[in-house]
Amino acid sequence: MGEALAAVHKGFHGRVLFVDLTAKTHEVQTIDPTVYRDYLGGYGLGAWLMWKHFPAGTDALAPEACFALCAGLLTGLHSPFSGRIQIVGKSPLTNTWGDSNSGGSVCIHLRKAGFDALVVKGRAAEPTLLVIRDGEVTFEPAGELWGQEIPEAFDALKAKFGGKRDVGVSAIGPAGEKQLRIASVMNDRYHAFGRQGFGAIYGSKNLKAIVVAGTGDVPVARPDAFKKVCKKITDEYKKDLGLVARFFAYMAKPKGWLAWMYRLMTKMGAKLQSPTASMRRLWSQRGTTAAVALSVENGDAPIKNWTGVGSRDFPLAKRAMKLDGAVVDKYITKKLSCGDCPMPCKGIVKVKSKGLSDVRRPDYETIIGFGANILNDDIELVTACHDACNRLGIDAVSSSMTIAWVCEAVEKGLLTAADLDGIDMRWGNGEAALALTIKIGTGEGCGAWLGQGVKRAAEHVGKGSEAFAVHVHGGEPAYHDSRFTSLMGVTYVADPTPGRHTAGSASWNETFGVGFGLPQAADKKDWNTKWKSDAGKGTAQALFSNAHQAMNGLGLCMFTMLTGSLPWTELVNAATGWDVTDKDLLLCGERIQNLRAAFNRREGIKPADFAPHPRMLGEGDGNLPAGPLKGIKVALPVLKDDYYKAMHWDTQTGAVDKAHAEALGMADLLEGFTS
Repeated sequence: MGEALAAVHKGFHGRVLFVDLTAKTHEVQTIDPTVYRDYLGGYGLGAWLMWKHFPAGTDALAPEACFALCAGLLTGLHSPFSGRIQIVGKSPLTNTWGDSNSGGSVCIHLRKAGFDALVVKGRAAEPTLLVIRDGEVTFEPAGELWGQEIPEAFDALKAKFGGKRDVGVSAIGPAGEKQLRIASVMNDRYHAFGRQGFGAIYGSKNLKAIVVAGTGDVPVARPDAFKKVCKKITDEYKKDLGLVARFFAYMAKPKGWLAWMYRLMTKMGAKLQSPTASMRRLWSQRGTTAAVALSVENGDAPIKNWTGVGSRDFPLAKRAMKLDGAVVDKYITKKLSCGDCPMPCKGIVKVKSKGLSDVRRPDYETIIGFGANILNDDIELVTACHDACNRLGIDAVSSSMTIAWVCEAVEKGLLTAADLDGIDMRWGNGEAALALTIKIGTGEGCGAWLGQGVKRAAEHVGKGSEAFAVHVHGGEPAYHDSRFTSLMGVTYVADPTPGRHTAGSASWNETFGVGFGLPQAADKKDWNTKWKSDAGKGTAQALFSNAHQAMNGLGLCMFTMLTGSLPWTELVNAATGWDVTDKDLLLCGERIQNLRAAFNRREGIKPADFAPHPRMLGEGDGNLPAGPLKGIKVALPVLKDDYYKAMHWDTQTGAVDKAHAEALGMADLLEGFTS
C-alpha cells in the first residue's frame, strides 16, 4: 500500500497512524490529498485531525481525549529551516485549542516511517513507551523510567534505542507524570513543547515517551528543482558577510551607553531595522538572547509582574547588561540546532559554579522570566532555573510568571515563607526562585498548586491575589509587552491559544519593520503598519496571522521572517508539484486559523472569555509612571474586534461568516459553527 500511495502523493504520504493506548491497538488511515492541499501539514493537518477526532467537550486529561504529533509539509525533506515539529490537542491549562512548536527529530523520523502524523488516545494501564519502527508499533513497559528526570530518562532511552540519528524521542519528566498543568514535553532532550501543558496529557495517559525510528523517505515531485532551491537558501545564509553587514550586526547588539536611544525610539515609534545579512549574522551568534537587554530598556519586556519600569527598576548598564547575550556566550560550549538548519541559533552551556554541564542555553523568554521579571540579575541562577525547567519538564514562561505573582503576593503580605515550604520568595532572590522552580517541577509541597499555573494558584490562595494574577483565560502571556507592541497583545487575546506569543502576529512589522512572508499575496499598504497608530491594524494582523499558520503548516522556523523570508511557494511546488501561488498558501493559512478558532467555538468558548488583564491595557497599576511606556494605554478590545472583522468573525460569537466560509471551501466542514 505504501508504494501505491507513493506513486500518487508527492511531498506527503497521505497516511496517519492512530494509536489506542487503552486497547494497545493501532491502525493506519489514509487521508485524502485535498486535505493537504487545503491545510498543508503541521498543525494545519493537526487541526483537521482534531476537528474530526477529538470528542467535543471532553476533558483534556480524560482517556477519551486525543492529541497528535504532526510533521510540517516540508519536514523530513531536508529542506532548510524545516526541523520544527508540532503537537496539537486540547490544553489542560486553558481548556482551549492547544498547540506547541519545538525543534527535534521525532516528526522527521515519523515521516521516514511513512506517516505524516500520529494520533494518540486512551490511557495505558501502566507507565508505557510507545515505540514506532517504520510500520511496526509496540507498547513497552516504562516503569523503570517513571519518576526519572529528563536527562536520565533520555540517557536510558538512548542506550536502548540509539541517538537522534537512529530515533526521535518525545518524553516527559516528573511534572508531566504528576499531571501538572504547566508541564512540558521534551524532544531529543533539549527541545520543548513548552506552552499549553502537553506534558500533563502524556502523564494522564501513562505515556512516558514516544520513540520513533524510520528508514524510508518522503517522495518529492521535482527532486532536481527541490535540491536547487534548498541549496540556494543554504548558500545564501552561509555566505561570508562584508564589512558593512558586520558593522550593522555590531551596532544591533545592545550597549549600555545607548540606553537613552533605545528609550527614545520607543517614545518616537521609530522601527529598529538592520540589513538582512546583518540580522542573519547576529541571529546565528546570539539567537533570541540578542534581544534581552535591549527589550528590558525599551519596554518590550514586562518586568516585576507587569508593574515595573526597566530603565528604573532594572537599568541597562547596571543590571540588564548582566543578562545580555554577550554574557550568555561565555558559557556556551557548542551550538545546538533544531534540525535541518543552516543557521543554528541555540547552544549548550556549562556553569561550573552550579554544577551544570550539557545544559541547553537559556533563551529570551527564560532570561526575562527568571531574570528581569523577578529583578534577578544573576545569569548563572537564571541558567539553573532554566535547567530545572527542562530537567523536570515544566514550561519556563508559565513557571516564571507564577513565581513573579508569588513575589508580589509575598510583598503584599498574602503569602509567607511558611506557605512556600520555607522559601523566602522576594523580588531579586534568585536562589529562592531556583528552589521554588524545583518545587514546582517536582510537584512537591507548594509546587503541587503552583504547578497548575498562575490562575489556579491565585484561586488556591484567594485573599484578593486573583487581582494581580496576569493571564488570559488561564494562559500566562509571554514576555513581550502589549503596551510596547499592541499587536502582540492582540495575539494574546485573539489567537485560539491565549497568551501565546508565537501564534502569529504583525507585531514584528509594527516594531521592527519585518516584511511579509508571502509577498505576492497582499499589497504592502495592507500589511505594513505604523507603530504608534491603530489604523489598519486589524487587516495587518489578519494577514500576518494567516501567513504564520501557513508557515507552521509547512514546518518552517518563524525566525526566518526576521532574517529574510524564504521562498515558501517555490519549496512547496518543487516538493508536491502543485503549482500553487502565494495567495493559495495564504488561503491555506486562513483555513487553518479558522479551524483552530472553530475548535474553541465547539468547546463553548466565546471571544469575551479571552479578556486581557488590566495591566496589559495600561490600566490601574499597569499605567506606568515612568520610562518609555509612561502613561501608555492600549485599546486591545477595539483592536481585537478589528482583527475579528478582518477575519470575517462575529465579534460576539467568534463564528466565521457563512459566505466567507463558503469562499474558503469550509462551509460543510464548519456546519453549525458559522454565522
